[in-house]
Amino acid sequence: MAMLLVANAAFFALMAWLLPLQYEENDDIMMCMIANGSYSGTPDFHLVYINVIYGRVLVWLYGLTKAIEWYTLSFAVLHILSMSVLVYCLVTTPKRARWEQALWLGILYVLWARIIVSLQFTTTAGLVCLAGSVLLMRSSWQSQWTGVVLVVTAALVRFMAAGLVGLLMAPIVLYTHGLRWRRYIPIVVMLMLVVGCRVVNSRTYQSDPEWKMYREYNQLRAQLNDNPNAYTPEIQEHLPGGIDKIDYILLLRFFPDPEQINLEAIRQLSAAVGSVPFSMQLKNVHRLDKYAVELSILLIILALMIMTTGNKRKYLFLLLYSLFVIILIVYVSLDGFLKNRVFLCMLLPILFTDFMLLPNTTGRKRKYALCTVMLLLSGWYIWKTAEAADNNYDARISWRYFDQPLLECVPDSAYVITMGTCMNIKATNPWQVWPYKCHKYTLGWMTWIPFNTAVASSYRGLMRDDMYVFTTSQYDRPRTIIPRVREQIQKHYGLKTEIERIKSNELQALIQIRAVAERDVD
Repeated sequence: MAMLLVANAAFFALMAWLLPLQYEENDDIMMCMIANGSYSGTPDFHLVYINVIYGRVLVWLYGLTKAIEWYTLSFAVLHILSMSVLVYCLVTTPKRARWEQALWLGILYVLWARIIVSLQFTTTAGLVCLAGSVLLMRSSWQSQWTGVVLVVTAALVRFMAAGLVGLLMAPIVLYTHGLRWRRYIPIVVMLMLVVGCRVVNSRTYQSDPEWKMYREYNQLRAQLNDNPNAYTPEIQEHLPGGIDKIDYILLLRFFPDPEQINLEAIRQLSAAVGSVPFSMQLKNVHRLDKYAVELSILLIILALMIMTTGNKRKYLFLLLYSLFVIILIVYVSLDGFLKNRVFLCMLLPILFTDFMLLPNTTGRKRKYALCTVMLLLSGWYIWKTAEAADNNYDARISWRYFDQPLLECVPDSAYVITMGTCMNIKATNPWQVWPYKCHKYTLGWMTWIPFNTAVASSYRGLMRDDMYVFTTSQYDRPRTIIPRVREQIQKHYGLKTEIERIKSNELQALIQIRAVAERDVD
């Protein structure tokens, strides 16, 4: 195990240097800035998507020293520990041929490289939960209680990701333990700890009215932004409560007017989107076509295992598990975009379950077929990793040569609103987020966050002298965000506006929206 920890630390460091490592989305950088204090001036444990218990640990670590980016380092440690556990369990599984272990080791490291190149708290939680779940299947009490610690940690990092992986691993855990009730004691304790941590997180936010309101608002907003049913014409043409269609479109584009799309409005919208008929939700299944290659290979692997197993109990389990996986993937796609990080969280436990259920008999045809499909899956994800690395390189170039020069024009005390994800904050060095010259960002998932109380409580806040808008260089094209924002300011607040271009380049622009005095209009 010690050798594995050293080897996996070296692998992580090598991948982080070669690829190199970068956060997949701006979300992690923003949470890192909240934790290390560069956003609000003081390290804070309200990390929005991460449990406050984990946040408090990070705040304590940043209190020791800010020379270390603890947010990123903690993820690296969790990755290395989890992979070491998975590899150890894989190579020590009895009745597995060396060629089988080699195949699954290969795809495991290929998928890990894909996760490293786009580091993210969701995939980190999924990897940690998988390691914990595998330990819960072993007979040793030491292994099982270590598994409890890992699963609880995964739930602190990202509860939904841990829950998804736990759901996919639950059938194989039950299959392994059977009716031996003593084996379930650690699992019961684990579930109690996870629930307790969720209660602590909820009560912490409930104890502060501003954070309580923000938490509900952001949860409902996230459900709308990530729900394909929210984008359908049926919803947009029949909005509840007289909500303006353009305001709704701007919400879906991460640029809401907080006064028009307030908490009550977003509750009504969430209820309306949640009540769409099943027939409409079923149409979203076609979005799974972007995972056609991966899903086809998974189905072939499961089919090969089903056809070659001679154990009736295992045969029935494989059939039911395959059906369970298909239903779960379809269910997730009904009212959510199945993002790549979520799909990776599903792929890892499915592959590990396949390994645990490999038939004991090894026929030559099955060996060749399994080798072929596993190598195809490995090759596919090597290509996907290279593609992600190229995208990261483009993002770093954009950040360094296009985004940063514009932000340098913004005074240190000013606020910045970015349109959607056009600003590549994610390209910031994940090991040195603290030195980054930070501005307070508003709107998007920062809408109504207490750090920005009364800064941009409506679109009128966009016209503050210390408010800058970071947008694309083509911001003035018809039906883009900025013209619609100006239209809504005129409609709701009776204010005419003009755009002052502060600085721009061929990709991005930094602008300010200013109210036009009536005499100037005349």
